[in-house]
Formats: sequence, structure tokens, C-alpha cells
Amino acid sequence: MTAIGTDSLRRTAELDRRLFELESLLKAGEALQGVLDVGELCALVLSMVRERTGSSELTVLLLDEEAEMFRLESSSMDDLPSGLSFPAERGILWSRLRAGQAFSVVDLEGRPRFADVFSTHGLGQLRSTLWLPLVISDRVVGVVTVGEGDAPREDAELEFLSRLVKTAAVSLNTALLYRSIESARGQLRGSLHKLSLLFDITRALSAVSDLTQLLKIILSRALEAAGAERGSMMLLDEASGELAVKVVFGLPDAETQRQINEGLIQCQRFSRGEGIAGKVLEAGRSIRVDDTEQDRGFERGSSDHVRSLLCVPLNVDDETIGVINISNKSDGQPFADEDEEILEALADQAAVAIARARLYEAAITDGLTGLHVRRFTLHRLRQEVKRSRRYGPGLSIILCDIDHFKSVNDNYGHPAGDRVLEMIAESIRAALRVDVDIAGRFGGEEFLIVVPQTNLEGAAECAERLRAAVEELTVPVSEDRALQVTMSFGVAQLGAEETESELISIMERNGIGTDASIPTHIENILKRNYVTLISGRRLKPSKLGIVLAQGY
Repeated sequence: MTAIGTDSLRRTAELDRRLFELESLLKAGEALQGVLDVGELCALVLSMVRERTGSSELTVLLLDEEAEMFRLESSSMDDLPSGLSFPAERGILWSRLRAGQAFSVVDLEGRPRFADVFSTHGLGQLRSTLWLPLVISDRVVGVVTVGEGDAPREDAELEFLSRLVKTAAVSLNTALLYRSIESARGQLRGSLHKLSLLFDITRALSAVSDLTQLLKIILSRALEAAGAERGSMMLLDEASGELAVKVVFGLPDAETQRQINEGLIQCQRFSRGEGIAGKVLEAGRSIRVDDTEQDRGFERGSSDHVRSLLCVPLNVDDETIGVINISNKSDGQPFADEDEEILEALADQAAVAIARARLYEAAITDGLTGLHVRRFTLHRLRQEVKRSRRYGPGLSIILCDIDHFKSVNDNYGHPAGDRVLEMIAESIRAALRVDVDIAGRFGGEEFLIVVPQTNLEGAAECAERLRAAVEELTVPVSEDRALQVTMSFGVAQLGAEETESELISIMERNGIGTDASIPTHIENILKRNYVTLISGRRLKPSKLGIVLAQGY
């Protein structure tokens, strides 16, 4: 095998390993989410670490922040004293724990690297060689200790274990908050309610994959948990490095709020270090402003109604991907430590859900057009077919392709062809009903549009509006030259016995959605830049069948 072939295989194997580990981490996160019992959660974490390392000598020590002590919480060994602990003293060991990366606690000869701490506090009883810090951002939750195992300790394995326990740290943090509030039920009934709400939020977030809907849920639950009147969700735009507002709630003008949430109005953006939100982005830590009138860092601008403010970062793998902003408690009081704790716990869960939703969105979205990919579009079509069968009313589809698209690429080059696809995709999005219609890239220059709750004539009107809009497009291909294109459309309504595959096949058999040779029996009537209605498994009679460009 050539060196190039060997290198390609090596890269393929590395990619396969990374994909497998990403899937494993996602599955581990799903298993850890929703477990509120600290003991059960620790046992689950130890089971996962044992599976990867082959070690039977495992413990979890959690940090008691008030006492500044690490205390034994769970162990796979029966002979350890239940009171085993050591102080959280600032030093080299503490620095290694706070760094959040796996590290060896013994040297090459098996001697403890932190001999004084180990001997003073009996940590040799742990029989550990590797420590895995449980850290959220730079806040230490605890540590998982690992003894000798069967699996080799390679860098890739250590990196995986570090990521695994970071995921576990988020769930443990939530569980520890739950336990602390549960122990003081009489004095902290309100906090217990909020934490139960956090648990409900965790379950709700795990079931939502649409990013916009996810952000709305996160923000509404954040406002509910802290008793706030208004808020916003900002996500980091990686291209510009700025925070962009994605969702807002509680604005005095409901119409302005709607337009912001639908992307029709762009709000002020914040760079790193700019304003309170920008400072949170830069530092990756929460900032609380009790009185905006007295705070010099607060940029008032159009926010004259903001009295107090709490901004919390959305952190994933030590990176801040956004900020949750809430303002004005309903009771008129400033935000308390308890509000900040609850919101930070919510933000940790939300950040993971947002990262997962972004991955999902990337997987179902065509990179060039921004429309859905073929597989997902057909999946949604199957769902709509089932819904139409059960509830009615009608369901129609529009299959369309760009006329003579090959000549565009041949004559003007592929960049011009890409620009045509992008602009047509924008026209398709503008023509659809938000959160109702579904559009996807079906082939190279073909698009499939699913139009629920719409009969044949209604879908034809939609297709004609889109056909006319495309016909008016002007696509610049150079500084002094522009191109105009047209599209052809086939429209069909779901029949009583038809499946989604049969519905598409009917149109393809009649020459819709393809630049291939047109069947002889319709070659004289099927033209380009037309909307064609298909009914009863064949082209309709001429009165209704072929709709000329000027006919609607």
C-alpha cells in the first residue's frame, strides 16, 4: 500500500474513533441527565469509568464548599473508611484539579506525586494512579480516582475520560443542588420548587432538537425559575465573534418582540468585553447587577426599563457559546445568590442541549442552500402523510427544478450555479408558511416542498407565486453581467391510498423535477417555466393540467 493510502486509512480510522467517542459521550450524557440522586449518579459514573479503564479500584470524592473539604461519596471498594477526606488547600494539587484535565498521581516508580497530602490524610487507601477532576468551567465539584486497570492510558483515552467526567460534573452539580435544598426543605421550599423546575427543564430540553424552539423554552424557563419579568438569549456568531440576540421575552411592545424572534429585526450585537453580556462572554462567568443606575458597566441604550440584571454564560467544553440575560425580578428585589445558582445550573444543561441541537441542525441542513437535506425532507413528508391520514385535511407536495441548470454551470461556472441555488432557496423560504411548510433540496437543482393542510389548487397557487418570484430574480455572475433563470413545478395532492414514495414517483414518471428526457406522451404539452398539476396518477386535462406562466 502506498504512503498516501496508508495516511488516508489512518485519517479514516482517527475520524471513526472520534465519531464513536462523540456518540458515546452523547449517550453517556443522555444516561446521566435526569438522575437526581447523588449516590445513583456516582454509581453510574463509576460504572462508565470502569468500562473504559478496566479498573476495579474507583472512588468519587465530592467537594463540600462550605467546609472546603473533599469527602468520599461513592466507591467500588468495600474496605475504605466512610469518613475519608482531605482539605481543598490551594496548591499544586488544587491547581491540577481546577485545570479539569486527567492527571497521574504517581510517578514512574509508583510513588505518590503528592506525598504529604497522601500520607497526612490516608489517600494511599484509594490505591489510585489516575485522578479525573469533576469541573464545571473552573469550579471544582469533585474528583474521580482510578486505580490500575487493564486498558492502556493513551492520550486519546485520557481525553475521552476527561470529557466524560465533565459531562458527569454537570449532572452531579444539579444533583448536589437538589440534595442541599432537599435537606433544608422547611426553610427552602421555594428553592426546592425551582430545582424541580430545573429537572423538568432538563427533560424538556432533551426532547427538543429545533434550535429556535429550544432557545424559547430555555428563556421562558429561566424567567420562571428566577421570577424575572424579561430576558433574552444571545448566541455567539463564530464568523464575527459577536453575541447576537436570538430570542427575547417580556418586551413592552409585543409586535417588536415577535419580529425580533422571527429574525425580522436585528438587535444590537456585543463584542467580547462590551457591555455586561460582552464581559460575561469574555470571562465565561456570571455577572449580577443589582442596580443598573449605579453600575458604570451597564450600557443603557434602549434598555431604560431594566432595573436589575443577571447574565449567565452558556459554557460547553470550556468555551462560552452564548449568554442568558434576565432582568427585573417580579417582586422588585435584586437577584439573589439562589437565583444565580439555579440559573447557572439551568445554563449548564441548556448549553449542552444547544450544542446538541446545533449538531442536529447541521446534520439535517444542506450546507449551500440552508434548506433541509433530502433524507430529512422525506422523513418529514412521511410524518405529514401519517398526520393527514389521521386528522386531515389534505396534503400536497410541490416538486420543482431549475430549468436548464446544467447550461448555467457550463456557461458561467459553478460559483454562478451556487449563487443561483442560494438565491432560489431564499425565494423558497420567503414563500413558505413559518413552522408549517417544509422545503428541502431533493437533488442537485431539484427541490421538494411539502404543503400540509392544503389541497391541489392551494398548492398550485403557492407554486405559481414561487415560479413568478424566481422568474424575476436577477443573479449577478460578474461585475457587469447578470443572469435570469426559471423553474418548473409539479404539484400533486396525496390520494386516498398513495404513499409518499408513490406520490413522488407519479411526478417523476410524468417528467416533473428532472431535466432527463421527457416521456413521449407528454412531450408536446409539458414545457419549462410552467406549473403542472397532477391528479389521478396522470396529468389533468388541458383546462386544469398545464398552467401557463400568465395563467394564475
